[in-house]
Amino acid sequence: MSKKSYDSTFCGSLPLHKINLIQPHAVLLVVNYNDFSIQQVSENVEKILQINAPELVETFLTDYVTPAQLTDVKKKFEGTLPQKLPYTLTFHQDNIQQDYLAMIHRKEDCLLIELDLESEQVQDTSFTTIYLDVKHAMVAMEQAGDIQEICKIAAAEIKRVSDFDKVLVYRFDENWNGTVLAEVMEEGMDSYLGLTFPASDIPQQVRSLYLRNPYRLIPNREAQPVGLYPVINPETQNFTDLSDCDKRAVAAVHLEYMKNMNIMASMSIRIIKDDKLWGLISCHHRTAKYLSFETCAVLEFLSNIVSGKVSALLNKERFNALESLQEVYAKLVEQVYKSDDLLEGLTQHPVTVLDILGAKGAVILSEKRVDTIGITPSKNEIRELALWLFSNNITKLYHQDSLPFVYDEAANFANVGSGIVCLPINPEKREYIIAFRPEVIQSINWGGDPSAAINFEADNIHYHPRNSFAVWQQTVKHSSVAWKSYELEMAEAFRNFVLEFMVKKHAF
Repeated sequence: MSKKSYDSTFCGSLPLHKINLIQPHAVLLVVNYNDFSIQQVSENVEKILQINAPELVETFLTDYVTPAQLTDVKKKFEGTLPQKLPYTLTFHQDNIQQDYLAMIHRKEDCLLIELDLESEQVQDTSFTTIYLDVKHAMVAMEQAGDIQEICKIAAAEIKRVSDFDKVLVYRFDENWNGTVLAEVMEEGMDSYLGLTFPASDIPQQVRSLYLRNPYRLIPNREAQPVGLYPVINPETQNFTDLSDCDKRAVAAVHLEYMKNMNIMASMSIRIIKDDKLWGLISCHHRTAKYLSFETCAVLEFLSNIVSGKVSALLNKERFNALESLQEVYAKLVEQVYKSDDLLEGLTQHPVTVLDILGAKGAVILSEKRVDTIGITPSKNEIRELALWLFSNNITKLYHQDSLPFVYDEAANFANVGSGIVCLPINPEKREYIIAFRPEVIQSINWGGDPSAAINFEADNIHYHPRNSFAVWQQTVKHSSVAWKSYELEMAEAFRNFVLEFMVKKHAF
């Protein structure tokens, strides 16, 4: 079976940011930024003001909130930053005042104000307690020496701080499938450690939202969502964009997914590297669970620490590997210039072209010769491969770790050349340096059958997530170990050296 992308273009195209519903533990106000006129409200607004939604729309927020606070809010949004901030708003009505923790977003000419109805039900945590929690976690994470260790520590610390029943950490691969690297859980729960979940579980649109929002909390999958009134924003004549709202309601398919996992509450926290989503910390609870803003803020901070540590470890790994490859590169350059012969310099010394390209075999292919080193396909197979490269107009560095799935004939030599990196030297004459990596048969343990991740009903409109997360094993053949980005960088530098040397020698 081949490698396959299990991402879902269908789910990724759903307009999640225009869901027009919020979770019921919050109230949402959509307010004009300039005059504070109320454009839309969630239909549960009576929980904070004894006024129903139709009567509240087209009134002004200054009738219910201290004008000085709103002036302060407006001042904080001047300029480019921030576009989202927490703030305590004081609502007054009939000589009664009530403070609500709000998350306020600036969206062009309007403010989105999420009011947390549960904030008063959760006892404030002292700064000292929060600091000690964070400090304990920071010290523990700082001790991590590799990716596996930081993931284990992160899972344990976040479970300690949040008290979720289960916390797991998983990393995305190049196809956005997520593999669980660490897990801490209470007894009686299903273990997912080591399992891989298909990309369709968190489709592209959802992943992109994590670049803007550090976490997503779902306190109760059975809570009934609340709509906005009016449905269409009267000023924009469109749905209001709720992309940045943590209290945005949850898609029905995801709620069903949670039910199939036997969890009632969940929280997902991002791990970022180089401004890209590297992985997620996923928290599960078997009963409804609300977290205070303070706890969410601590978890957000801890996710930043995890992201920083992951980045540091991977950057150190990359630096060390790149440094070693640069030493190999320097030695090869020295060998070639000392021998004044490209073929001899790359193949007849202790350091060879195999070392710079991280391969088991390689060929230096000229118009007249086929010179090989290490374990390679036959010369006829190499010539046919060169013709395929020429036919596909490969004129720049090219790499492929599953060659038989783009070039059928490669199946005949998959055991020695399932992966290639090709350095075009003079592609018009089919002159290349090609390195080969052998097949590495992989067994992937999926959390349920990935091909059944989305199941449509007979009408081809309604759909459901898979209902089983039992181990489903896939054997992947005709694939090699993939080339890392820094290996490809050095391959390109090596190619440039070869081209420069050939120009000086006027020959290949």
